[in-house]
Amino acid sequence: MLTTVFSLLVNLTSCTPIDTAAPPETHSAAREEASILFKDNFENDNIASFWRPNFWTPTAGLITKEIKRSGKKSLRISWMLSQVDGTNKMKHSELSSKPLDNGETERWYGYSSYMPSSSMADDDQTVIVTQWHGQPDPGFEDTVPPVAISVEPGNKLQLVYRAMNKPIVRSMQGPTSQVYKDLGAAIFDKWVDYVVHIKWDPIGYKGILQVWQNGELKINEQGIQIGYMQELKPFWKAGLYCWTGKSKYAEKVIYYDEMRIGNAIAGYDAVKPGRDDNSARTHD
Repeated sequence: MLTTVFSLLVNLTSCTPIDTAAPPETHSAAREEASILFKDNFENDNIASFWRPNFWTPTAGLITKEIKRSGKKSLRISWMLSQVDGTNKMKHSELSSKPLDNGETERWYGYSSYMPSSSMADDDQTVIVTQWHGQPDPGFEDTVPPVAISVEPGNKLQLVYRAMNKPIVRSMQGPTSQVYKDLGAAIFDKWVDYVVHIKWDPIGYKGILQVWQNGELKINEQGIQIGYMQELKPFWKAGLYCWTGKSKYAEKVIYYDEMRIGNAIAGYDAVKPGRDDNSARTHD
């Protein structure tokens, strides 16, 4: 009898890489809302105050009505090739959140993005469109982002996650582990919904990285090393990081909407885009 019960519990709690469905809703609506730390649907005239904008010009991040995932507005982020003409070498045009609180290691993220083919497709240069970046401890250095999603040449969407099991003592120090995951072909001219669940663990094997795209579980890495030996765990950045400083386009553009950050108990349903309007995927 005990063997049967144990076997049933294992089957119920296991989560394998072949799972494709979103997790079942197990929290009440009130509990889900309480688990949300930050959210921005860009329905106001200003970007929410928890963001730290890192735009190359004030007009590189604009709230607009021209395209929206839900509601009436979204955020348009742009980067122009003229940024690196010698007068402005900034290769970023991104929103940044704050690092996790000291001692915090796990969060849930939800967002929807829209990449116009007219400014993103068929480029021969890599562009990072979402990343989680390290926060160096005082007296130490930083290196490449421990998690990043990028559009690669050939319209390939790719994720990389990294770990460092020793202190970062020099700038751009190479990670001790690095794993690339294929997210398939980049999707243009449509809103694409994402949910990302990360539990940071750079030295043990208790880390978690899960990524859902339009409700399908695309990445399910558990029992992994992920992140760096830094007191404050990485902060989320969304936008355009054209780190090569080159592009076939004079201006690259991406849109974001329905952005939520949840704590460790938030779960899929609390942060998923379109909670209030599951059919709202519009393009005027």
